[in-house]
Amino acid sequence: MKSKILLPILFLLAVLISPSLMAQNDEYYRPDSLRKDQPERKEVPPVERRPQDQKPVLAEKKKLDDFKNKKFIDRVRLGGSFGVSLGTLTNINVSPMAGYELTESLVGGVGATVMYFKSKWAGVDAVYYGGRAFLMYSIIPELHAIGEVEALNVEADTYKKYDARKWITSPMLGLGYSQPIGGRFIKALHLQALYNFNYDNQVDDYGNNVNPNGLFLGQPIVIRLTFL
Repeated sequence: MKSKILLPILFLLAVLISPSLMAQNDEYYRPDSLRKDQPERKEVPPVERRPQDQKPVLAEKKKLDDFKNKKFIDRVRLGGSFGVSLGTLTNINVSPMAGYELTESLVGGVGATVMYFKSKWAGVDAVYYGGRAFLMYSIIPELHAIGEVEALNVEADTYKKYDARKWITSPMLGLGYSQPIGGRFIKALHLQALYNFNYDNQVDDYGNNVNPNGLFLGQPIVIRLTFL
């Protein structure tokens, strides 16, 4: 009797369970449609930054930090220029200068000038004096641009007085070649060529130019050899 009752119950359970098993099998073998809809993610390998790629940036930062940490005395430059010309035209020029490194590439400074000038041709025998302010910008270590304003007290003949004195102002701009020499205060030797934009106006009452600095005396080009 018990076996007759048990067999129908087992058959009923088998009928109820079989649809769910078939559904699970269908789901197991069904293609993954969701994966097709989503784009496949590609793994991007990390880019390794080589030390040589970072070197220029790090070197520039270190150079800037070193400059900012410089003491005041280490930014100071001392030097000047001098020249001697003897003969029909005598020109003895001493011009001390002092500069300060405003940035890695820019130096600002001042200078003084004392000059003994004698010309048999022009009939001049006098001492000139004055000062200057300048900015010197390093384009590359060997080449720099320089801007300068010089005020010089010179002799100038007037209709009222012979050998009168007057101040002349020379705004100048030029380029220079630098040769490092590695001194503490004198960093380099500079060969400079500057153009005097006010040269044509530096004349006495008779139209004679009174600026003694022009190249070959009578030209607006000024050539200097400067230590700074």
